[in-house]
Amino acid sequence: MIFYLGDIHGNFNLINQYIKMYDLKDAHIIQVGDFGVGFNTFEKEKRLLQMTHDVLVKNNVMVWAIRGNHDYKPYFDNDPFEFTNIKLVKDYTVLNLEGKNILCIGGAVSVDRMWRYTKAQKLGTYTTPTMGHESWWPDEIFELDIDKLKDLKDINIMVTHTAPDYCFPDNKMGLGLFVNGIIKDTGDVELKTDLMYERNQMTHAFQIVKMNNNIEHNYYGHFHKSDVLNMYGTKHRLLNVGELWNERD
Repeated sequence: MIFYLGDIHGNFNLINQYIKMYDLKDAHIIQVGDFGVGFNTFEKEKRLLQMTHDVLVKNNVMVWAIRGNHDYKPYFDNDPFEFTNIKLVKDYTVLNLEGKNILCIGGAVSVDRMWRYTKAQKLGTYTTPTMGHESWWPDEIFELDIDKLKDLKDINIMVTHTAPDYCFPDNKMGLGLFVNGIIKDTGDVELKTDLMYERNQMTHAFQIVKMNNNIEHNYYGHFHKSDVLNMYGTKHRLLNVGELWNERD
């Protein structure tokens, strides 16, 4: 059985709680980004993950985490934790689980990037992810790689952190008071353009994949809401923070 889990922002214990609550065994959990790694020292995060990993091994549950904007990208490019039952998934990986081919693409723009951009980062003295919740990394973004998409076949499901521009939230008429307030408070005048461009690029990614594939489902997070949209033959499901879902629900 495959479950999908929304942003958890470092609350790894939530996975333990779900396993106990639903007595999950012999299952896969695909976490849709903002897993929350990179905000503490590697050693501390490994200790925290180890407690969850022990529960996963006992119940034969696998966690596959894709990269969010609140994640340290080098960890997903080359997973340093080396757990058997927690895997950080590199962008454009295709997982074959329960007879489904699942394309995983991470990354997104942080609306709070200027708040998280620390003095040490601005001075160039920040070199390792040990600065806590203020850490921000410029390689957080989703990057469209057409060459990795154009020849894909037999893809059934896409898991992404952000979503095409026709999905919720629909920003075609503006980004809303929250984002406009951040732009005003931080002076991040490029944020609006970056957010709109990113959604357009993700739309392009879906168009490329759908030319050769029947995408049944897309699961995404990032926007801290729950929503579902059937469009162009695909059910796009936005998972709220900590929301656990499987298609039998």
